[in-house]
Amino acid sequence: MSRMTQLILDIEGSAVSLPESRKGGYAAELAPLSVDVEMVTGRVVRELRGEVWKIEYQYGYFTPEMKDRVIAACRKGRREPIKCEFLPPESAGPRLVSRFWVMEFKHPKFFWSRPDSLGRPVPMWGDFSLSLREVKPGD
Repeated sequence: MSRMTQLILDIEGSAVSLPESRKGGYAAELAPLSVDVEMVTGRVVRELRGEVWKIEYQYGYFTPEMKDRVIAACRKGRREPIKCEFLPPESAGPRLVSRFWVMEFKHPKFFWSRPDSLGRPVPMWGDFSLSLREVKPGD
């Protein structure tokens, strides 16, 4: 059974294709950028500056190699914008591309270890999540 790729981090760099998140672990929304100003008269004025994509992603368990690649991409995305491909809610499969900042990043936690083919313990990492915000608002 094939899985849908919802999010690819840093497509111009390490290109980390994240596994399909399930049970509500992925959301992409177009959020308005606005500032509300309350006038002396009590009237509220809203200045709309455009809309940006905001993405939330959560996943359960990563292999050690995947964990390291995801952490590196997220650390890079905290220092500089990274180009990402993402699945918008109105898409039947095609993804959009834009530049994003990593706004929040929850490092994976050590859950337990399991033996490898030689009987040595290998760590299992889980409970990873991140949130992205598009750099520039659209029109």
